[in-house]
Amino acid sequence: MKQSLNLKLQNRLNLTLSLKTQINILTLSKTELLEEIKEELQENPFLEEIYNIQPQYTERIQDLSVSYEEEEELNPLARIPHRQSLQDIIENQINIEFEGEDKDIALEIVDNIDEKGFFKGDLESIAGKFKREIKYIERIRKKITQLEPIGIASKDLEEFLLIQLDELDIFDPVIESMIIEDLKNLNDITFLSEKYKLSKEEIEEKIDVIKHLKPYPLYGYEDIDIHYVEPDIFIYIKPEGKEGDFFDVVINDFDIPKVNFINSYKRILSKKDIAPEVREFLNQKYEKALGIIKGLQQRKENLYSLVKMLAEYQKDFLLNGKDYIKPLTLKEVSEKIGLHESTISRIVSNKYAVTPQGVLPLKAFFASKASKESGNISSESVKYLIKNLIENEDPKKPLSDLDIVDMLKKEGIKIARRTVTKYREDMGIPDSRKRKLK
Repeated sequence: MKQSLNLKLQNRLNLTLSLKTQINILTLSKTELLEEIKEELQENPFLEEIYNIQPQYTERIQDLSVSYEEEEELNPLARIPHRQSLQDIIENQINIEFEGEDKDIALEIVDNIDEKGFFKGDLESIAGKFKREIKYIERIRKKITQLEPIGIASKDLEEFLLIQLDELDIFDPVIESMIIEDLKNLNDITFLSEKYKLSKEEIEEKIDVIKHLKPYPLYGYEDIDIHYVEPDIFIYIKPEGKEGDFFDVVINDFDIPKVNFINSYKRILSKKDIAPEVREFLNQKYEKALGIIKGLQQRKENLYSLVKMLAEYQKDFLLNGKDYIKPLTLKEVSEKIGLHESTISRIVSNKYAVTPQGVLPLKAFFASKASKESGNISSESVKYLIKNLIENEDPKKPLSDLDIVDMLKKEGIKIARRTVTKYREDMGIPDSRKRKLK
């Protein structure tokens, strides 16, 4: 059955507020979600916290065939072999995304980020250290900005904000221009309205989008060296003898408050003698409460469905490591689980999972396809095969890129020579003339 937001068009203002709330909840990590709910419970008269939900979670743990003696061990975080810092997780991603010298360059770049996550190093110095062109180092830096936390190693605020827009699938040339040219003018509505020939209301909506973006890449991570990332989901190999698919998937909602809708304040809205500002306040809180309750359920269901599918599809990757990751795109996942690509992108954003390969961002489950005419293999797997061929070549007669093309062709992988050259250079491997043993 296909899942969707299932929203009905009623009042445009209310729909916008409810929809924004639900979409926002989809994008939040567990830590951010916890803060959002606690804040709303304090401010929203339509929401109350439900207590005494411990038995539900106890049954869930027992379903995983796990026995605990101490009450505090019910927390799923106790099942992590070792907790990983944000620094560890960034390095794990670099290990997956880069090979050879590129990995060393990426680590050098990450070593040059400040406490807010911005790159403050010197590209020219790094280029000199690795004897590479600056544009080559810059290409690696830009690839790092697509890791989690999104925008890590951005050069400045403008670049980081634009990266977030792209991550949220927001394509608005006016918002982009305002970020590039007018961040210092965001409080001057009249000036912006005249410059972009839009009404003040339209300008305010665009400013609201910008103000809801994070101000720096490590926002929420106070110290990269000591902060431990709390995962959103757990992926475990099932115990032997347990039927069904290969993995258990558990949402980490252990200490997230359970909320309930309070109808008593809704009756106040039907009264005709309440002040307009009170009615407006209650209307907004009413729609916000509905959005939170719907959003929490959708987040849980969609996150579970998505990760269950990712785990089974990338089973070899989870069991054997990065060389076994299969190509996978948002479009393919959309077709498999019936969610829109933009919804999947929001669910994946800023989410981490405990896996047999360590704590990884959900983005790690996606890999681009290599340029080929046939077969089904990721670019990272092709790089692994090229590296393996070169490591086992005769040093007196090293393989040329054309030789590698022919050898891969025999394995059913058709790839252009220029692509082999690109992948070889990406891994920092010199050409056959330089590899030849004299």
